[in-house]
Amino acid sequence: MKFFRFLLVSIIIFLVGCEESVEENPVVMVYAKPVIETSPTIEVSEQELKLETSSEEIELVNACYENEVFIEDEKTCSLNIECNDADSCAKWGNTIVANLEADYGSLVYEESVATGQEGITLLASYNVDHDGEMIFAEEQKLSKELTDYHSHLWNSFSWLIPEKYRKEINRFEVFESGDTLAYISLRDKYGRFWTLGMNNEDIELASETLVTYLHEYAHFLSLNESQIDYWTEIDGCTSLVLKDSGCFYEDAYLNAFYKRFWEPGGHGKIEDFYVSRYAMSSPEEDFSESFAHFVLTETPSGKNVMEEKLLFFYEYEELVQLRTEILARTATWLVRSSLNPS
Repeated sequence: MKFFRFLLVSIIIFLVGCEESVEENPVVMVYAKPVIETSPTIEVSEQELKLETSSEEIELVNACYENEVFIEDEKTCSLNIECNDADSCAKWGNTIVANLEADYGSLVYEESVATGQEGITLLASYNVDHDGEMIFAEEQKLSKELTDYHSHLWNSFSWLIPEKYRKEINRFEVFESGDTLAYISLRDKYGRFWTLGMNNEDIELASETLVTYLHEYAHFLSLNESQIDYWTEIDGCTSLVLKDSGCFYEDAYLNAFYKRFWEPGGHGKIEDFYVSRYAMSSPEEDFSESFAHFVLTETPSGKNVMEEKLLFFYEYEELVQLRTEILARTATWLVRSSLNPS
């Protein structure tokens, strides 16, 4: 198995953790990314597939390259962003995507294979210290090697998402599963505190890792307290209500997404409507899958509903800004996770 060298300790510790199940945790809802192959509807050639992580060493770990800037508070390197408004940033982001695809191939290819081990077994839980950019466990007897490995897993995610956009994700869990890659779960009744869960097994394809991280982050983005009125009873809601989610504010991203793409219904080829088969399962999953593709692919022309869903995100300047910052970090993340582009 290949691992992110800047992220991982020198040896992988086989985990023998507690047998506590995630279902036993007091969460309101859990949104999981399955390991089972989701059969992307867009065909990708063999030459574009292998965006794999590398087992080779890279010289720079705590320093940045000439075209990068060091973010002191997060101890992270990022490309220097060269744009100043939504239009120029969308174009700059497209240039970054094109350059990365030229070097590494498709950024959205997924190739999960389920192992047959169903369910989720929780191995470790951590609190997240955003100020110190670290995770720490309470009353858990874990080895330093193990906690270092889990810290690197968290840092892999936090490298991509700027701290200011993820402060409410203040719990991190590592689990074993043969059918789940990651999950995001609500920790309280009011959408204020969230948990990110990550499979202990490393994902071999860096592209799938990227999609998984952004997919889970999009759930948080669309379901947090700024998007859903968690104080209103469902019976009294006058806006959109989705099963297991809540009462969305009128100006919520998912409310607009649902009214435009799910409420009217539609018929036709799957690939004309969804970026993946998994996106068909619910509006929440469609939103999250589409968001990941919005970030990691060039701006489409809008030739079908699937592309219109990606263009939807460009209508929000703050989301274009978020895409810009994530892509600036994706470039530095990939340099450190794949030294042998194909």
